[in-house]
Parts: sequence; C-alpha cells; structure tokens
Amino acid sequence: MRIANDADWRAYHDIRRLVLWEERGLSGYDANRPEERLPDHHLLLLRFNAQACGTTRLDDLRDGTGIVRLVAVSANLRRSGHGRVLDARVAAYAGKLGIHTLFVNSAPDAVGFYTATGWERSESYRPQALERTDECVPMRKTILPDRKYKQPPG
Repeated sequence: MRIANDADWRAYHDIRRLVLWEERGLSGYDANRPEERLPDHHLLLLRFNAQACGTTRLDDLRDGTGIVRLVAVSANLRRSGHGRVLDARVAAYAGKLGIHTLFVNSAPDAVGFYTATGWERSESYRPQALERTDECVPMRKTILPDRKYKQPPG
C-alpha cells in the first residue's frame, strides 16, 4: 500500500532505519530527504496481520521504467515469503503505472533473492545511486503487461 498517513510514514522510516542503517552499523538516516516527497516517487509499505513489515520506494521515471529503492523487510519476518510478496506487489503496482522495466541496485547478499524472483543482472544500466553503491549489483526486471503477479504460497 502507498503511504497514506503519519503512522504509515513513521512505520516506513522505522523499518528502513532499522534494517538498512542500524543493522548494518550505519548512522545518519534522514527521513526527511526531499526525494521522499517527489510526486513520481511512490513510498510503499507492506503489512502482514495489520503490522508494517516491509518497505520500498518505487521511482517512476515516466519513460516506462522505474527504480526500486531501499527494499527492507523486518528481521523477524525474513525468510518467510514477505520479500517475495513485496516484490510481486511492487511489480503489479508498477505495471498499473505503465512501467515495463524495473531497475534495482542490489546488495551483494540479495542477488540470489532477486534472481529467484525474476530479476537479472544488468550492467548496461545502473540506476542513479541514492544509497551506497560501491558493492551494489545493478539488476533489471521486465514487467509483463496485464500479468497478475501472484503472491507466493506461504
């Protein structure tokens, strides 16, 4: 779901701050970066049993492509299918926006996840970095028109 209120905003940033900064020993997370509020940047929040459990931001480049940014799933729910659900829902959402190709700068330890969910390495295009990219792996995924991206079982 798209961020709709202040509680969603807090949950979105709490998950990102914890998973992508604090768990990696980083500091300086800024929830008020201007790009978080641009009209073609879609802040997305995944809920499970009414609890926020995953986040990402989809940047619509308005040319049929989009960039998936800073994917995070709460530690206590990892390896239980929530990342796959988030990926499928982002693909479906992107398709509704008219996006046919998604890009992501994957952390090296997430390449297996992305490959298993239909992404492929893409050295021909590297999304503009907002995050650390010294070790990131550029990947792409084609969104098929009118395809129903189903949630995986489990």
